[in-house]
Amino acid sequence: MLQYFPNHRYRSTFSKSSTPRLEYICHVGEDASHMPRSMHEHDHLCEIVFVYQGTGIYMIDGRRYTAQKGDLIFYNSHSVHDEFGGTGSGLGTYCVAVSGLRIDDMPADHLLPTGLSPVQPTRSHFTEVLHLFESIEQEAKNHAEIANYLTMALLTKLAAFLREEGIPEKQQTPTLVTEARSFIDKNYKENIRLNDIAKATHTNAYYLSHLFKAEVGLSPMKYVILRRLGEAQNLLINTDMTITQIAAQVGYNNSNYFQNVFKSALNMTPGEYRRKWTV
Repeated sequence: MLQYFPNHRYRSTFSKSSTPRLEYICHVGEDASHMPRSMHEHDHLCEIVFVYQGTGIYMIDGRRYTAQKGDLIFYNSHSVHDEFGGTGSGLGTYCVAVSGLRIDDMPADHLLPTGLSPVQPTRSHFTEVLHLFESIEQEAKNHAEIANYLTMALLTKLAAFLREEGIPEKQQTPTLVTEARSFIDKNYKENIRLNDIAKATHTNAYYLSHLFKAEVGLSPMKYVILRRLGEAQNLLINTDMTITQIAAQVGYNNSNYFQNVFKSALNMTPGEYRRKWTV
């Protein structure tokens, strides 16, 4: 028989005033590819995605990443990202969202330290991480307190993993496109046009459009639309706001026009999207 006595003189991962809370867990299989999440950010949430099968292509803060089985994807609060892997294949993921996360020397609702890549391979930790996500999903249905403590265990595990084994991000020099994307992220709810973006970045609209598409994979105005739709999806899923209210919130004064844009991009109306997500 082996008996272990843990050293209780450890420094807690979380700040003394911190009480992280599981807000939701999402289990996404291959069949969810018909309901992608467009570009959006969370003001007061940190999200962790775990790819347990397949591959996917993700846009995170203006950069494209390929994630595959065994990878973790970290979204600190205010990280602009899409979800569900773009044109990936056989993709299966778990996602947990946490509020109230406070780690010393890091901004609120941040788990990923500055300088590390948002996509991290779990390698030898795959099975352990998978079991934690599976357990959180199971307990979230019936025992919220247990699910919350399991989430704290997951956060503690991942904080140590990032600290000890985290892979640095490949550094890139900020570009004109970085500046343009930042302008859009701050102003997408306004009636901005390509010329407004070009003026803000002190460049020619045609030249900017060419650079933007080459670097981001989208035209500047397509990026504006996806930012609006992404935030609309957030509001459809997480609030009881009316579709007219949501349209106005994300920059559309005409609710019918908003619904047409939404359906054109996602092949379903906002109401259908809300019902599929909130059943």
